[in-house]
Amino acid sequence: MHSHRTFFPRLIPTRRSSVNTLGVAFLAAALSGISSASAQTLAAQTAPVPTPRATSPKREMLETALRNFESCAKTSKDSDKRDDCLRQSQVVRKRLSEGDFQPGHRILLFVDSDSALSDTFTVRADQKLLLPNLPEISLAGVLDSELQSFLATRLAQYIRNPSVRAQALLRVSVTGDVASPGFYSVRTDTPVSDVIMNAGGPTSSADVRKSELRRGSAVVVKKDGLQSAIRSELTMSDIGARPGDELYVPSKADGAKWTKIAGVAASLTGIIWSVVWLVRR
Repeated sequence: MHSHRTFFPRLIPTRRSSVNTLGVAFLAAALSGISSASAQTLAAQTAPVPTPRATSPKREMLETALRNFESCAKTSKDSDKRDDCLRQSQVVRKRLSEGDFQPGHRILLFVDSDSALSDTFTVRADQKLLLPNLPEISLAGVLDSELQSFLATRLAQYIRNPSVRAQALLRVSVTGDVASPGFYSVRTDTPVSDVIMNAGGPTSSADVRKSELRRGSAVVVKKDGLQSAIRSELTMSDIGARPGDELYVPSKADGAKWTKIAGVAASLTGIIWSVVWLVRR
């Protein structure tokens, strides 16, 4: 199979440049009409794998978006917009070429009547899957929307009339001012907002508007891009999230400061009243 890659995943974030509101808006328009899926953690995943209710961008949709970006890059009168469209076109072209699956992605696979193939398998560094008793399968160039049909076709070479269901998972951390920060395994078609809710949701002192997606020390989706993604109900795959990424929700600077001050004041007040009570006794 030729290389392909999904729309938002590389469209919003790249290592060299962060997405801006323009790019997200273009992609949201190109993907309009696609419903979002409910969040599902790894613990909730059981075989057989449920058919995703969300539909990831298909190849033809990404190709249309690519043409739109290329046209914008050539015809826009605004130089900044032209530059942004050019960057976005490069991102989409790379996604179409390389596919959506990176090392560390996990594939939840269910093959009817074959328990050995009904398990969770990890994409290796060479973008390949190693399944029991079968030749390795390369996922290079495969889009998220093509995963199930692609694996069904490949497995049909070795198994007669296989009934195949597959779902991609990735493990990300949700940190900052959320109720239950930590690592979460989610479906790649989980909306960004649902991932935050998986972590208990933002606290009263959180500033969700300044949330961002980090990859190591780099910010791959800045706050404006992430807010556009949340408003458009984009998925983790759509924003280009990779295994090990961090979804960071900061605190409101002033709110956090006064919350701490109030906490210290309350503690001191409690100590003072305790001392007074003891002295009076």
